[in-house]
Amino acid sequence: MSECTGATTFSTDAHHAWGSCGWAMQGTELSIRDQETKEAMPVGEDGEVCFRGRHIMLGYMANPDLGEAHVAEITKKNAETIDAFGWLHSGDKGRIEESGMCHITGRYKELIIGAGGENVAPGPVEDGIKKRCGAISNVMMIGDKRKFNVAVITLKVVGATGEEPGGVELDSASKQVDPASTTIAEASKPGSAMVKAIEAAIVATNKDPECCPMPPSKIQKFTILPADFSVVTDELTPTFKLKRSVVEGKYKAFIDKMYELADAGNKDSYIPFE
Repeated sequence: MSECTGATTFSTDAHHAWGSCGWAMQGTELSIRDQETKEAMPVGEDGEVCFRGRHIMLGYMANPDLGEAHVAEITKKNAETIDAFGWLHSGDKGRIEESGMCHITGRYKELIIGAGGENVAPGPVEDGIKKRCGAISNVMMIGDKRKFNVAVITLKVVGATGEEPGGVELDSASKQVDPASTTIAEASKPGSAMVKAIEAAIVATNKDPECCPMPPSKIQKFTILPADFSVVTDELTPTFKLKRSVVEGKYKAFIDKMYELADAGNKDSYIPFE
């Protein structure tokens, strides 16, 4: 992150663990801390990833010309980001293993709090599904204050760059998964090779304790959207980060429909987008 003006952790080809961002570099300090009490967490337990050292920024710069409200906002932001002991609070959820390696397990702002009050990090689940199906461009998990989780999925298509959404023609990675389909519409038909591949990826991810450490983390229903996400269509930021609230707002009616179908007794995991 830019607030630490460079790297804080590192690993090498000889000593690397999948999913880890490595050890703290010499001259930096890394700590996993309880987000509420700010106390250090025991080894192996999740908390907020914090770091400090000479590489940490002095703070966000305010512009007095923008008024007192702006200055007050930046002052508050600085206090929330760097505490009195010099710890930069990243907003990332993670843990440090016995080996000393740090694992990022989610973002606190992205945490899904289900109907039962469980905190679920969508990142590991989404990454697990994408890793298992090369045709997937984006996965977004939804389930905040809901009985279970659903996912909206986009496919890799010709012309998609992140900046632009591309068209409806499947690219080579998608065609490898579903050779019989040439467009999103064809690949989205119930029973297609694409639907079966995504379904298998979700089932495998649901069974993976690294991605889904508890039942409330699992995805029960999914759909394939008719277009990929992009900056132009406002689902992605200029740095290609997912705008979760925008996506959920844009497709709220259909997301609600997936839950309504479940309440009505529909047991299908795949719900075609309409």
